[in-house]
Order: sequence, then C-alpha cells, then structure tokens
Amino acid sequence: MLQVSKWEMKSGASRDDFGIAALNFCKNAKSNSGVSDAKFYWQNPNVVAIIVEHDGSWGPNVEPSGQTMKAFFDLADLSTCTMDEPWIEAGLGHKRTQKIAS
Repeated sequence: MLQVSKWEMKSGASRDDFGIAALNFCKNAKSNSGVSDAKFYWQNPNVVAIIVEHDGSWGPNVEPSGQTMKAFFDLADLSTCTMDEPWIEAGLGHKRTQKIAS
C-alpha cells in the first residue's frame, strides 16, 4: 500500500528547511514498524511529493507517535499539504473486488 502526498512550500519559507523537513518526515516514517520505504521527490522548486510504502500501518487510520506528529508539524510549518491519498496495489484491489461476487 502507498500513502502519496504532495506538499507546497509556503511563501517565505526556506527551501533548504523545507527539503530537510521532508527528509526528516521520510526518515521518521521509515522508523515505524510496517513501513518498508519512504521517499520524497521534487515536482518543482516549491512542491514535493512524499510516497510512503507500508503494510497498512501508516496513514490517517493509524495513531501516530509523538515523533511522527513532530515530523508532520515541522513539515506543515513550512508547507501546505495539497494532496494526501492512499493507493492500493492492483492485486489487493482485485481481491477486494472479488468479494462482491461472493
């Protein structure tokens, strides 16, 4: 499962601080059990996309730790989340669709 989000830097924020906050967010995500990878990508000089690969143990339905909340707020101090979506693998989607036929 992937949690895909996009973050747009706020006016007046430091691009270096923004990049460091995104990197720290990913490092924190990877420190959580069930998260297999977390990376960020620059879409343009003011927007990053963060992709967290997990087994269902990350996202809005999971209670975050204090360190995770700090990473979220550090990123949110410098940017605005413009998109946050869970994406599921095709196999899992197919498996769930098959439940309709049963």
